[in-house]
Amino acid sequence: MEKMWHYFWFKPVDVRQFAILRISFGYLCAVYLVQLLPLVDAHFSGNSWLANVQLPKLLNWGTWSLFNLPVGSYSALYSYAVLISGIGAAIAMMVGWKTRSSTFITWLVLASLWNKNPLLLDGDDAVLKVMAFYLLLTPCGEAWSIDAQHNKLPTEAAVWPLRLIQFQIALIYFVSGWVKFHSAEWLDGSVLQYVMSHPHYSRFDWSGYFKSAWFVGMLSVLAGIIRWWELLFAFLLLNSYLRRLSLVLGVMFHIGLLVTMNLRWFPIIMLALYPALLSSHDFRRFLQISTFNKNAKSCSN
Repeated sequence: MEKMWHYFWFKPVDVRQFAILRISFGYLCAVYLVQLLPLVDAHFSGNSWLANVQLPKLLNWGTWSLFNLPVGSYSALYSYAVLISGIGAAIAMMVGWKTRSSTFITWLVLASLWNKNPLLLDGDDAVLKVMAFYLLLTPCGEAWSIDAQHNKLPTEAAVWPLRLIQFQIALIYFVSGWVKFHSAEWLDGSVLQYVMSHPHYSRFDWSGYFKSAWFVGMLSVLAGIIRWWELLFAFLLLNSYLRRLSLVLGVMFHIGLLVTMNLRWFPIIMLALYPALLSSHDFRRFLQISTFNKNAKSCSN
């Protein structure tokens, strides 16, 4: 039992599995923060609408935040400086320059944004913030990075930070599935009709298809598959064959959300997490296939 416990938490894994998460989330954080630039003064600075409004206690609102520092008349300029620092740190994290420090600054800015105005943010913002924290614990700068070019770094590391990320992903799906089993609309399968009829969330007008009993029945079956898949996601990872099937379903699910619905960053962020769910064998195989395809394309050119 002790050997199994040690193997589960401390077996060596390829550091490139951490690096690919660093690159993807560094990029996502940088683009995400750039998109918040037009909202800084109105929603996050000392001049924001929150400054003079008394609100009931909200999760994390009023707690620590870089945006809460008293800087007087320089509030707007200071808030822009904080956000731009976060953008620079996210880019540095992506390329792997001063990786630990840049990841910490990225997490600090993301957490400060959340604590300043949680009303503006959503689940995708929370995943970015949590992942920046987890990446702090990983050796994600030891491959495919400027840091790795300047220093002789190990090619393998203990798996435990990856396990924490895997547990977090499984928890996200489990809670989502658990909630769905307590929703009448999910249980009777009608929820997808409501969502696909919503003018904000749906990318297309599906109203004509709801007259088809086959289409409505398909949506009901799909709703059942989604809630069971989310609830059992963690258990499906325990078997190599079921893991691959579950990951394929997950990729199809999130691509489907991306194509059909307006859910901001959520589908892209969740897809960016999937390299963390690959076994060491599957990850190395993925790299070999990618390298082979790249070499084949170079030869053909």
